[in-house]
Amino acid sequence: MSSEEKFDVIVVGAGLAGNTAAYLMAKAGLEVLVIERGETIGGKNVTGGRMYSHSLEKIFPDFAKEAPVERKITREKISFMTGDSATTVEYAADKLGEQGKATYSICRAHFDPWLAGKAEEAGAMYVTGIRVDEVLLRDGKVCGVIAGGEEMEADVVLLADGVNSLLAQQLGMKKELDPSLVAVGVK
Repeated sequence: MSSEEKFDVIVVGAGLAGNTAAYLMAKAGLEVLVIERGETIGGKNVTGGRMYSHSLEKIFPDFAKEAPVERKITREKISFMTGDSATTVEYAADKLGEQGKATYSICRAHFDPWLAGKAEEAGAMYVTGIRVDEVLLRDGKVCGVIAGGEEMEADVVLLADGVNSLLAQQLGMKKELDPSLVAVGVK
């Protein structure tokens, strides 16, 4: 592979973290490639439903005026349930809707492509429908990825492929999740 084919950064995963990182790095002038295993951006996400705006507001002030948010959340109800009982706590406050503190319900299948569009406008490149199978190591240093049978080189590889990252396990950065320590939430 020639030096012209080497990226500054390869981001694995086009979810909220990967898209935001790609945007910031491309805006800083880096050559960024984002690889997403889903056929579409947002097509494989597992979380969603609620967007806490405090962090994204720092990068995209007033993003909710443009982004595909569903609605602003101004009242919360949390229910605790067992097999035969339940109790619910309700909370409402003006500060739930304040700029920089607001939360929104979102559909990730719409929101993630919007965020990826911002990264593309800044210069990031996207490849979808390809799974990253392995991280390339040379002399103990990460230098790229193998995706779709092709080696792609980069100075930096950013793993944004979720909490259960098999690539991070491959590198010894995390252990396999213990099923007894994992929970599923329903919104």
